[in-house]
Amino acid sequence: MNFSAKGAGRGRRAPEVNMTPLVDVVLQLVIFFMVTAQFAVLPGLKLLLPETVSGSLVRTAERLEIDITAANDVFFEGQPTSVARIGELLDQTGVDGREVVVLISADQQTAYDTVFQVIEALRRKNFNRVVMGATLPIQPLEPRGRPS
Repeated sequence: MNFSAKGAGRGRRAPEVNMTPLVDVVLQLVIFFMVTAQFAVLPGLKLLLPETVSGSLVRTAERLEIDITAANDVFFEGQPTSVARIGELLDQTGVDGREVVVLISADQQTAYDTVFQVIEALRRKNFNRVVMGATLPIQPLEPRGRPS
């Protein structure tokens, strides 16, 4: 055995961890989850929403949803209810109407009177940030021509 200082350190390198494969795998996972998140199907009622040309997205941490079907059935956060009970359900949530956006998604065939009653119930409880749900029309892709 050679314990002398003269032979130590010759030909030996410090151990290294190659990070390239780890970075490649993490990048592929990030891309995979970003792409598959776009295909998430939202559960809920089948409503045929009206179309809008100037769409805007409402993103907020606190949002309540009220759905109204073509048969004028009202759903509060996915649970069937009536227009008369909306005020009571809003009180049960315990949220402040000034901080919460209420999304009303009403079918195209819904009676105007039902939508109006829901909005009035919200207004009585000081929920003034009301947004109506709509869909953007799907634009067909234009074929790409050859550059000239």
